[in-house]
Amino acid sequence: MDKAISNNIVEVCKEYGIDYKSINPNYVNFTNDAQRLVQLYKDLQQIEAKLLEIAERNDIPELKTLMRLDVESLAKIDHDLVRFARKLKEKEC
Repeated sequence: MDKAISNNIVEVCKEYGIDYKSINPNYVNFTNDAQRLVQLYKDLQQIEAKLLEIAERNDIPELKTLMRLDVESLAKIDHDLVRFARKLKEKEC
């Protein structure tokens, strides 16, 4: 719980231009990185959906096949990210 509080303090201080150094800088970096990874993953899913829509609209079976493979890769990435996050969390505790 202390680590989440630390992260909140850092974020609010950034917002107000206050120079503050967390006692848990590794956790703050991990949290920021995790948030970035989540956003990148969501962006990739949106891109994939748009490409699939184009493939279907223009009847491009090769692109559909490629997108199916990419969806499988994204699913694996999701599992890898969860595993990675757990390892970092264990390391931090």
